[in-house]
Amino acid sequence: MSVKVGLIGAGTMGWRHLEALARDERAQVVGVADAVEAAARAAAAEAGAKPCRDLADLADAGAEAVFVTLPNAFHAQVVLDALDRGLHVFSEKPMAITLADGRAVAERVRRAGRVYQMGFNRRWSPAYRFLRSRIDAGFVPYSANVKMNDGDMLTPSWYTNVQISGGFMYDTAVHLVDMVAWLVGPVERVSALGRRSCYPDYDDIAMLLHCRGDRPVAFTTCGHASWAPPQERVELYGDHALLVSEDLDRVRHTTRETPEAPWEQLPSPDRVTLWGYVDEDREFVDACLGRGQPPVGVRDALHSIAVLEAAYASIRNGGAPTPVAQE
Repeated sequence: MSVKVGLIGAGTMGWRHLEALARDERAQVVGVADAVEAAARAAAAEAGAKPCRDLADLADAGAEAVFVTLPNAFHAQVVLDALDRGLHVFSEKPMAITLADGRAVAERVRRAGRVYQMGFNRRWSPAYRFLRSRIDAGFVPYSANVKMNDGDMLTPSWYTNVQISGGFMYDTAVHLVDMVAWLVGPVERVSALGRRSCYPDYDDIAMLLHCRGDRPVAFTTCGHASWAPPQERVELYGDHALLVSEDLDRVRHTTRETPEAPWEQLPSPDRVTLWGYVDEDREFVDACLGRGQPPVGVRDALHSIAVLEAAYASIRNGGAPTPVAQE
C-alpha cells in the first residue's frame, strides 16, 4: 500500500521533508506547490512530481495527504482547507500563530476524521529519544533547566515579521516548549520576561514554566546568539540524578552511584535522520495507512501555542504569572 502525497511550500522545510519521504517506498509524492513557480518546479523535479500552484492543484493531482511547510502565518488556513478537501495533513510547527486559529484547526480535525500530525521533529532525534527512554525506565524529572539559542533572526527574511512568524518563540522555542511538556509534564502557567535587544521582536526571553505536579522549569531563549554549539541544552533533575542533552546527539546520565558518568555521542547516519524527519514522516505515513495514531496530534499542537500565548501575555504584564489556556 502507498499514500499519494502533496507538499505545499517549497522552502527549506519542504526540501527536508521531500528528502525524508524519498526514503519511504510507501510515500508517492505526486505534486509540489509553491507561490513561486520556479521553486515549485525545482522541488517537483527533484521528487519526480508535478509542479503545482496551490492546494487545489495538489488535490487535482491525486494527493491523499499534504505536507504544509509554508511560513507560520499560513499554516492554519491551509490546514483547514486541506481538511475540508478530505486530505490527511502533516503541518509544520506552529499549529497557528493565534490560539483562536489553533482551536479552529483542532475542532475541524475532530470533525473531519482525517489524520493530523504536528511537525515536532525533535521527538525523534537521538538525544531526546534517549531522555524519554530513561524517563520511561523510571527516571522522574522534578525540575529542569532548558536553553535554546538562535544565531540570526533574519534567516529566513520573514523571521522577524511578527505578522508572519507570530513572534520569535513561535518559530524556535515552540520545539522545546513541546519537549518540556513531553518530558516533564503539561505546562499550567507561565511567568516570562522579554527584551528587544537586537531586533524589533522580543529576542531575549526568560521563562519560568510551572508544569503539572508543581514541577518548575527555567527556560531561556535568545535570537541573536552565535551559531556556536550547543544551541540546545536540556537538564532534567531527578532524585540525586541528572539527565542532560546537548543539541540532538550528545547525552549524559549521572546518578548518586555514578556521578562521573561520561558523555555519550549518539550515532546518526545523516542530517535528516539526526533531526528526526525520517522517522517522523514514516509514522505519519503509518497513520495515513491506518497503522496507528499520529504520534504528535492536535492536543499537543494546541498546548504548545497556548503556552506561548501565555508567555507573551506574561511579558506584556511585566512577568506576571499567567495561566495556560485549556482546550
